[in-house]
Amino acid sequence: MLVQIQTYTYLLFFLFVKYSIQSDIKGFDDTILFDINWPGSYANLDSDVNAETITVTSSMQEKYKCILPNIIEKEEKKEESYSGPSPLELIVPLFSQGTCSYRLESYWTYEVCHGKYIRQYHEEREGKKVKLQEYILGKWDEADLVNNLRKSKLNRDDLLPDKIIPTKKIDNVNLPYYEVLMDNGTACDLNFNKPRLTKVIYVCYIHGKHEVYHLKETSTCVYEIIILTPLLCTHPKYKPKETGELKINCLPLNGALNQPYNLLKLKKDSAKLRRNSELERIKVELIQFKPDDVDSLNSKTAPQFVSERVVDTTPVRLFLQGKHCLYGGTGWWKFEFCYGKSIEQFHIEKDGSKIAINLGKFNKQKHLDWIERHPHKRPKPVGERKQLTHFYSEGSLCDKTGEPRQTEVKLKCLEKTHNPATVSLYLLEPRYCQYILGVESPLICNILDKADENGLVDIPLDYGEETDIDTFTIKL
Repeated sequence: MLVQIQTYTYLLFFLFVKYSIQSDIKGFDDTILFDINWPGSYANLDSDVNAETITVTSSMQEKYKCILPNIIEKEEKKEESYSGPSPLELIVPLFSQGTCSYRLESYWTYEVCHGKYIRQYHEEREGKKVKLQEYILGKWDEADLVNNLRKSKLNRDDLLPDKIIPTKKIDNVNLPYYEVLMDNGTACDLNFNKPRLTKVIYVCYIHGKHEVYHLKETSTCVYEIIILTPLLCTHPKYKPKETGELKINCLPLNGALNQPYNLLKLKKDSAKLRRNSELERIKVELIQFKPDDVDSLNSKTAPQFVSERVVDTTPVRLFLQGKHCLYGGTGWWKFEFCYGKSIEQFHIEKDGSKIAINLGKFNKQKHLDWIERHPHKRPKPVGERKQLTHFYSEGSLCDKTGEPRQTEVKLKCLEKTHNPATVSLYLLEPRYCQYILGVESPLICNILDKADENGLVDIPLDYGEETDIDTFTIKL
């Protein structure tokens, strides 16, 4: 690892200085990609052997002559002239055709109807009844579209030769984009009842189908959505720059190995670790036949394989004992759920300070009182259960209602998943300062039948001492 890092650092520093002198560039352009290649001999080279070279030495004193790519040939071509429609006019067909893009997540669905509105919603079906929860994250009406189109035709900054188009780094490549700001969404009580708003970023992608590439909440009730569309690609200023990967070919000197020893060792150790990680999850157990099985010794059938699953209940035990908390949230707010203790919504500032709101604390008696008032929240009979519901109360005081915050926690069994440790969390606020916290995981399936008629689980201290492995019993 050391030799690879040293070689890359030295070569890239040299190329940075060389490129800066030749092209008079201030700062390092990280859109130029380099790859170190180890061809072994000149016969395997696909680059100019007369190009500029540099000699590097590894930590093991191995010497290599590295042939540097000709960066001058990769200089940016002169920008083509353009007098076509403005960026907004180019994407207007999306608006007029009523095109909508969707993004499905574990709980929420996002609907982006271009030039009209952005909706976040969830449908929950109970028999024939459908409960819908939705928020408008931003919208335009016809007047907004006409007004913005008029401005885009009058103000053609995109035609100015010195106009710098903003870029967004996507997959480590800086791509120019056009931003549409959609506001006037549903009022956000966490942001002084200001309307939700979304910055819709349109990026040129020739193979795009106007799909939602990325969505995040950049601050409280302020969102950012990246749309990949081919419509912008006819405008030269919005085309991605050609970034072709440049190869640095390094050849061994003085009998050195084709690749540095430490690099070869790193690759070998990595492959070994991958193999071991797979083998460590398998246990082979040899057992003797019972007397009744002796007759089967003459059988021509193949050995019998019996696969068993020994579930590691340690995470469940630690979670139920309140020793392990679950964390969620991908936007400005994050939240922490400590089973049997409390729920906290928080944000960490850049200086390390923490803004925290308590959404509820667990009190057994208050839960029993709540379940008595809401008998339909009791768990179903054993064998039919899919989820448990708990009540957390006495959270931070709500400035909207003057009452303490409270949360209904839904622990739902998540079936048909490849990873038994998967945990999905979501937090809703259907009413001011009254929350619903959903916890979905295969781990919950293990505790459903252990809950009493009130949904409470009494977990023994010695619960879950097995190891998480796949056991294959092979009868020979």
